[in-house]
Amino acid sequence: MFRFEIGIQTVNQKANLEVSRKQNFDKTKSIIEEVRDYVDLHLDLIVGLPFDYWEDIKRSIEEVFNLYPPELQLGFLKFLKGTPVRERYQQYNYKFDQLAPYQIIESDYLSSHELERITKLEFALEAYWNKKRLIRTLKYITSNYSIFDFLLGLGELFETRYEFHKHTLFNLYEVALDFVSIHYKEDKKLETCLAVDFYSYYKIKPKNFILNEIAKKEKYEWLEHQKLNHHKNRYVVLDIKDNIQTKRELLIPKGRLCIEYNGVDVARII
Repeated sequence: MFRFEIGIQTVNQKANLEVSRKQNFDKTKSIIEEVRDYVDLHLDLIVGLPFDYWEDIKRSIEEVFNLYPPELQLGFLKFLKGTPVRERYQQYNYKFDQLAPYQIIESDYLSSHELERITKLEFALEAYWNKKRLIRTLKYITSNYSIFDFLLGLGELFETRYEFHKHTLFNLYEVALDFVSIHYKEDKKLETCLAVDFYSYYKIKPKNFILNEIAKKEKYEWLEHQKLNHHKNRYVVLDIKDNIQTKRELLIPKGRLCIEYNGVDVARII
């Protein structure tokens, strides 16, 4: 019934005060943790505020992502007419587009190159987290690595392969696998997360990806034993070697994992 849109903007208190915003992030965080199981949450961050350097933006993204908001929007500072930040833009050596929406180009705090790199992170955030394509993978990353570095690297690699607005669904997973294989090749749990995210996103059973199914004869015997109608629906049956979890939740349980496709709804994990 409820959708909460919370503009955190930054966890850098100096940046908040410079734009006349008073915020206690610890208090905001505690409220979000209290309500997130009951409402639809949309959190906002803004890139480009005064005194928000690269490392400050990295910290904000990692702190807020760790709350696992269903949707996290990364916006870029706009110099709208009549706003204080536009009236004082020369004070911070801001350069911004003279045409609407008057978006930041560079400042004393972020170079144009840094801003360009963050747009690639924003693409990865939208394509993989907000659209629910790598939920387990990104939660696992948050618990074990830097989510900022992962999304940034993933977005940068994707740009070398495809256009941001012209690609297939499989292209997204293909690039994610290549990125993981290059930078996290020793972490087989991460590959398992990626495979389960892939298999569980489709409505129709997809081709094999990373993890192969159990042998066909064993699969159909198991499905019959579980009283699952493989004549009506399609299934992927995997053997998961280890429990995969974050500090807060079990992402994928050890043992046999079955994913059901009915061709209409998003796949269901049984």
